[in-house]
Amino acid sequence: MKKVRDYTNFMENPSDCILRLLLEWQPSAAGLSEKAYEQELQVWFDSKLPDVPIVTQYGIAKGKADLVVEDAFIIELKLAFTDETLVEFDRCIGQLERYRQKWVDNERGHAYLVIVGKSDSEFRNMIHKAIDRFNQPYFSGNYFHLVEKFNEN
Repeated sequence: MKKVRDYTNFMENPSDCILRLLLEWQPSAAGLSEKAYEQELQVWFDSKLPDVPIVTQYGIAKGKADLVVEDAFIIELKLAFTDETLVEFDRCIGQLERYRQKWVDNERGHAYLVIVGKSDSEFRNMIHKAIDRFNQPYFSGNYFHLVEKFNEN
């Protein structure tokens, strides 16, 4: 069984490796379901981190994280937030809070929010502020990361 550290670049820590891979990932097409993008992302990570344990729908804090890599990195994927998805936006903020309490604060690892598509500007501003607020208590660096994938295909 390998670890993320086995796939890091020079001067890169495992958290940065996960972030780099998320930034490199390109969704195949616009308009897919959240589940389809999750499956694509899992295939991507399986190809980039062979033999590293990756669990889908990982049970945590009375919910399920989309992907957990090496029992250390939570990846939550969402479709872009619009006025029609206000409930999903609120749910996302709640999930991040649960991950903070049950994962990050317990020193399990980092949490990554991947948003596919371009959210309305008000939601984008709120999610950026929320990520900043989630990171404020941690003096040793950011434990919450936001990756926005603007696929215009």
